[in-house]
Amino acid sequence: MGGLREEVRINKKAPRQSGIELLRIIAVTLITAHHLVVHSGYPLFNEPISVRRLFFQMCLSSFGKIGITLFLLISLWFLVDREQTVKKSCRRIWLLERELLFWSFVGLAMQYVDNPKSVDADVWLDAIFPITRNEWWYATSYVILLLLLPFLLVGLRKMGRQIHKKFCIVLLGLWGILNLVPGASLDIYINVIGFVYVTILFTYYKWYMAPISNKCAILLMVVGGLIIFGWNLLLSVVWRIWNMNPDRILNYINPVQKEWALPILAISFGVFVLFTRLHFSSRIVNRCAQSAFAVYLITEQHYFRDEILWRYITLGGIYRSRYAIGIALVVVIGIVAAAIMLDFVRQFLFWRTVDRHKGRLFEWVWDRAWRIVGEFKTNYVAYKSVNKE
Repeated sequence: MGGLREEVRINKKAPRQSGIELLRIIAVTLITAHHLVVHSGYPLFNEPISVRRLFFQMCLSSFGKIGITLFLLISLWFLVDREQTVKKSCRRIWLLERELLFWSFVGLAMQYVDNPKSVDADVWLDAIFPITRNEWWYATSYVILLLLLPFLLVGLRKMGRQIHKKFCIVLLGLWGILNLVPGASLDIYINVIGFVYVTILFTYYKWYMAPISNKCAILLMVVGGLIIFGWNLLLSVVWRIWNMNPDRILNYINPVQKEWALPILAISFGVFVLFTRLHFSSRIVNRCAQSAFAVYLITEQHYFRDEILWRYITLGGIYRSRYAIGIALVVVIGIVAAAIMLDFVRQFLFWRTVDRHKGRLFEWVWDRAWRIVGEFKTNYVAYKSVNKE
């Protein structure tokens, strides 16, 4: 994922695992399908129950939440077994920020050309400070996680296996089981808390547990999928029979399919395990996967999303077709492919400019900052010594 792609290799000479790279593409495709539905404003739950409606119901939440979890698991896979320092985290953030700023200002420029009056102070602040302003919630949460990770991993290592296990049990009870209650508000949503939660669970698995078998991974996927699909179907039937308010159905469906819900984690983890064991090499897959995060940035940048993509590609224009599901799949794949092509242009521009000496400016700024801090400390100590005398 943009700056997150740095975790793909343990070192620069290590070959990329095309199985994991393919999973990046699948993850961002699921997220794009989710965005197509969730941002459409289409009254999906007013439609009669059908295969078509259930498919788009799954897109509405489940697909996107699985994609988000897969992205996070991929990053953690390459992070948690390596020594993490504040400097390494800041370097990753520095490289990620360049990509965020690029797409922020591209979106800003296009919005200004299309509708200058809509470009107010908030739009400028979003473009200049995309992380601080939460322009992309995933990027903001990931950056905060990177800053916390050097300390979080040390703490988890030092607490040992038994305390770590108890920690996981408590969190599974709090943010897993209790979070299944409709309307539960336990401060875990699209923010860094969910990232920390998954990190704690994942590190315990990777550090202390024997790898699960492929059969177990498939079982997790099947059970999680059946729970989500069955719950969607059951509540849809109940709502239709009792003629209940369709606007309230999501309050009761979401506990099993919102961010970090147990069925979502089960499916995501099962899929992730299977793809880590998928060993093959494909230059095309590896090349396209380098732009996976850019697909998310482009399709979730507010101008591209609201004023271009979802103005011309609407669920309302697709749903009534006899081939709505097929059309939606083609549209989603087309959006992903187009965004990848756009990011190839961005990569070329970076290759000719800021990536010619990738990370050199960061090293200079970091060294200069620490030199200033060192000089300040020396002068302060000298000043205190003079005052004592």
